Amino acid sequence: MYFQQNGDSHTSPMSDPKLDEHRRLIDKGDKGGDMTEKGAPLVIVNPRKDADYNPVTDDEKNRTEEVDKIPSDGREQWGSNLEFILSTIGSVVGLGNLWRFPIKVKQYGGAVFLIPYFTMLVIEGVPLFLVELWIGQKFRSGCIGGFYKIHKALSGIGFATWMIGFYTNLYYNAIIMYTIYYFFASFQKTLPWAADCPIGDDYPANCCTNNTKSSYYWYYEVLHISPDISTAGSFNWDITLCLLLAWVTCFLCMVKGIKTSGKVVYVTAVFPFIALVGLFIMGMTLEGAMEGVKYFFDPTYRFAADAEMDAKNNVTILSSWRHLYNPYCWLEAAAQIFYSLSLGFGSCIAFSSYNPPKTNFYKHALCISVVNSVTSIFAGVTIFAIVGSNAYKNNISIDQLATGPGLAFIAVSEAIATTPAAQLWSALFFVMLFMLGIDSQFAGIEGMMTALDDTTLIPKAIPRPVVMGLFCSFSFLLGLPFGMQNGQYLVDLFDNFSANFPLMMVAFFEVIAVSWVYGIDRFCEDFEEMTGYYPNIVWRIMWVVVTPLSLAFVLIYSLVDQLQTPLLYGKFVGCNADGDSWTEDVNYPPWAWGLAGILVFSSFLFIPVMAAIAFLPKVLGPKWEITLPLVAAVEDAKKKNGAMAMTGNYPNSAA
Repeated sequence: MYFQQNGDSHTSPMSDPKLDEHRRLIDKGDKGGDMTEKGAPLVIVNPRKDADYNPVTDDEKNRTEEVDKIPSDGREQWGSNLEFILSTIGSVVGLGNLWRFPIKVKQYGGAVFLIPYFTMLVIEGVPLFLVELWIGQKFRSGCIGGFYKIHKALSGIGFATWMIGFYTNLYYNAIIMYTIYYFFASFQKTLPWAADCPIGDDYPANCCTNNTKSSYYWYYEVLHISPDISTAGSFNWDITLCLLLAWVTCFLCMVKGIKTSGKVVYVTAVFPFIALVGLFIMGMTLEGAMEGVKYFFDPTYRFAADAEMDAKNNVTILSSWRHLYNPYCWLEAAAQIFYSLSLGFGSCIAFSSYNPPKTNFYKHALCISVVNSVTSIFAGVTIFAIVGSNAYKNNISIDQLATGPGLAFIAVSEAIATTPAAQLWSALFFVMLFMLGIDSQFAGIEGMMTALDDTTLIPKAIPRPVVMGLFCSFSFLLGLPFGMQNGQYLVDLFDNFSANFPLMMVAFFEVIAVSWVYGIDRFCEDFEEMTGYYPNIVWRIMWVVVTPLSLAFVLIYSLVDQLQTPLLYGKFVGCNADGDSWTEDVNYPPWAWGLAGILVFSSFLFIPVMAAIAFLPKVLGPKWEITLPLVAAVEDAKKKNGAMAMTGNYPNSAA
């Protein structure tokens, strides 16, 4: 826009620091008769000569967009939309895409599994993803402050989310620890897991075949694994130092929050895709690669070794379509969506809280969801091309493929060892795993640190680098047991109990809080104001009915399943005489069940406890009012901004 005054014209840069003064002048010009400070009439000129130009609506729109780029509350913001998108992609595309998704596809009918997977993505994943991005961007707070601003009684959802993120980050860095160890091991002249394994009384000769050398290296050389979870053994200093390096990396990249992590993700979020494409090209050029790809999409496809085993054991191959009638298939699809979109961990809420108020998170959410799902399928094809080639060339079974971390550290590492330039591909593979993991770790840490900013648990006078240093140091010390000889058992225990049930509980109350407590109409109005898109009837039905009901089904079914069939853990027994087993499933000891109970109840119990604290004064009288210092920062912000009342409700929320 141009201003014409006393015959002279000049351009008003909307990015000028004195934006308020420009806004005042524009407002006067819109009224048509006000005077500028020099006393000359302010005339709006249309330099574009557009026939439909409206100086009020068009320029007001531009002005609003410029104002939205400037934080009104002093909160940090992303340097660009690309930083937010890359950080969120780094959060959602993680280690689970590379080893959890391919195994679930194999277990539940190959391509058939994609039906429940995409169904759960539509009815649970994307609706919850949009809710979390809205919470952060609307209330400009982390998980604790965001739910508190919806209603004081809902603050427990935020605290539960924080605890889930804390437990997850503890063991997730332990998995990153293994990737660092294997990365450095990749630079040896001969890959150590490709070398001959020793033969002794506890390691029968028939175990030293091509398909078990990497197993020996994993259990005996990397983990020095103890016979059971109750036998702690000694510290494995090699991997403990790798754990220290993982936490030091987190500190250096997160020391100034999104100012540093927002720049780091240009490498850590992009490089894994480049590496994955390279591994895909390498894998597809291997002999027998297509056999593995066929098996990935159709597990009824038989390798020669599998066909021989089926004939020996009189196994009848059933149709893959039967899995659609298996509730576990749908349960696993829902769990995969939760983990792959980082729902319920607080990271999505934290990231979106640094967005400008009118960022179109709807477009971003759809884009990121597609990238995540396509990456999972692409990674599955790549992994099975590599391990399928190894199985084809060595005439070994692929049915007994290792699961979880074992898929990467045993099956894939072994297959890579047989390729040309094995050291190069091995280093590329494990640095890719490291970056996939560390990006998700950045997101988890940012989710917790942003939430702490909503409280007075940590004095504001303490600089961010000091807080981050103390947090990483404390987390490293708590994670030291993962470096013991029974550390892998503890990693599995944390993986099984720290997030599964509490995560589903948090997600259920999230969607209830927004669609029923805050109100679906208010939510949709905010949605339109922020994105320019008013959710249609399909989305509204999802948030109000379908998503809560599907979450309730998953929650109840998983709880009943746990009570009927308690989880077991794989106790290490070495290679047995038949050479086909390394572990046997046994019950957890009582102390392990106690630790599992702490992991579960210490998080989701915040939900009923904080609700009770909020309603005590209304039920029993004002003398039961409890003021928690943990939420005092939110109360202070209300007083300062004058935006919210002391009831704990955001202006547009229902009481």
